[in-house]
Amino acid sequence: MSDIQIPNGSPFDAIKRVDEAGEHWTGRELQPLMEYSQWRDFAIVIEKAKASLTLVQGAAAAEANFADLRKKAGQVGRRAKDYRLTRFAAYLTAMAGDDTKDAVAHARVYFAVRTHEAETAEAARQVAPKLSNRELAAMVIEEADRADRATARAEIAEGKFQAIEAGDGLTLTAFHKKYFSEVTERTFFEHLYSRGYLIDQRGKGSERENGTFRDGPEHRHPTFKGKPFFYLHGSGVHGKRRRENTRVRPGDPELLLKAALVKDGLRGNQHTVGHLFAIEGGAS
Repeated sequence: MSDIQIPNGSPFDAIKRVDEAGEHWTGRELQPLMEYSQWRDFAIVIEKAKASLTLVQGAAAAEANFADLRKKAGQVGRRAKDYRLTRFAAYLTAMAGDDTKDAVAHARVYFAVRTHEAETAEAARQVAPKLSNRELAAMVIEEADRADRATARAEIAEGKFQAIEAGDGLTLTAFHKKYFSEVTERTFFEHLYSRGYLIDQRGKGSERENGTFRDGPEHRHPTFKGKPFFYLHGSGVHGKRRRENTRVRPGDPELLLKAALVKDGLRGNQHTVGHLFAIEGGAS
């Protein structure tokens, strides 16, 4: 995941605010960037994200991450409702957004990358006091060199992806062959199920005449964790039912998914081969 770089000049960077409590975004400034035309619709998404955090970490954590700006300013009733969203809150909001909006997918990638960068920086701060100045300087230089190499590699990859795969995303089978063909397809899908990227409903559908069971209706659909990387692609109507199959979102999400799976421990190809080109260092 650390090999994916957010370009300079991102609109999400442009609206980031910083105060004594740290960096944050406001709900009303995020609204248009996530393609919501009505505030009331976007406020529902924010409240949904806030409710999910309340269930997991409690009301105090939710209030700290999703602060009411009117209350913070002591101006309840004197101005329109808005939220002060931490990076984590903004990420949860993007995760709760409309899956059909490309802008929501871009927001998910942006905040996922920024969160990873912040976690890496915090880990470095915790280690730094134990290091000598010489060791710390060497670590900084090494990290800068690695970042330069990663940026160049990501820029080359991104340009080729945009030129060749600007249309629909890859099917899961095509993604497996492109990045992880050194492991079996069965191993690949078992990893996506066990790590919570895809819903596993094998044998949980209706019963066949021979006594076996079909897969459930949401089998291989993206989970909450998988939504930044996958989307449901319509494949037409069959038997009066609309059929959909899961595909990998093209562009940054595709590269980010590959990096995430490698970080999980899934063995990637030494050389990532597409239909018309190859990217060196696919397993890095």
